[in-house]
Amino acid sequence: MIRTEETSTQIVRRSVRVDGRQVSYLTVADPTAEELILLIHGSGVSARYWTEQLLGLAKALQVLALDLPGHGESDSIADSSVEAYADVVAGFLAVLGTGPVVVAGHSLGGAVGLALAVRRERAVRGLVLLSSCAKVSRTNSWTENLLSYLPGPLRKILFFMAAKKMLFAPGASDLAVRLGMQELAACRPETILQDLRAAKAMDLTEQARGLDVPVLIMCGSRDKVTPPALSERLHGLIRRSRLDIVEGTGHMLLLEAPERVNRDILDFVGSLGAQREASLSRRFREIPMRSLLRRLLDRARVLFRCR
Repeated sequence: MIRTEETSTQIVRRSVRVDGRQVSYLTVADPTAEELILLIHGSGVSARYWTEQLLGLAKALQVLALDLPGHGESDSIADSSVEAYADVVAGFLAVLGTGPVVVAGHSLGGAVGLALAVRRERAVRGLVLLSSCAKVSRTNSWTENLLSYLPGPLRKILFFMAAKKMLFAPGASDLAVRLGMQELAACRPETILQDLRAAKAMDLTEQARGLDVPVLIMCGSRDKVTPPALSERLHGLIRRSRLDIVEGTGHMLLLEAPERVNRDILDFVGSLGAQREASLSRRFREIPMRSLLRRLLDRARVLFRCR
């Protein structure tokens, strides 16, 4: 069953039941495009975080942005690991009956997308990883820094001060910072804790090395949470990937440079169509002419018999 609720003139909120739990998501009403992209948010935020992409990509794509379990309006689950989140996303796509989709994930959401592509290889035809990594570097103590400020009123204040400094580049617009911090403030503290622990525990190195789908990796040049070195490492692991470093932006890349992110995503999705056509053409050319004629004659005989 799908529940629909209007949230604006363009964006609607809907929900489905996956294994008895509600999974809420945002989409744009009355899409006309056939190609579908699924957006997966990062730690401590929700589908609302993708507003600029929901509006900016909807002219060319069907766009879905879901709330991960325990975030936004989605029900929580006992296991908050990257793999468990990926299984919920797979169930979500199965309920909607989407078929293979392009998946874009930010930060922890990128790791969820990566796990999904490995665990459900037929569900993902292309992957966009924004400010993501396969494994958090041991020298990067951002999870410990944030965890040390939760819970408690004073620690909450310190948490938001530290988060703002780590998540955004110095030149980020006031609007981007305000939206990002509003999202963090709306998230339950226990959910933030679970997300940070999931990020700290994950290791998708081998999964990334075996991934066989086209991947676009994007990272801000001034990202302090998942620095460019981690994206470069990810690029080295995934053989069909390309890397795009966006100068002057921090970890909240999709808020700080939404137009750039939208443009690169659209270019990437467009390239997938070209790759698919080239692959089909190559496969057609590889079929021996004698075999091709035999297949055509067989089909003609079947049609003649049916008449």
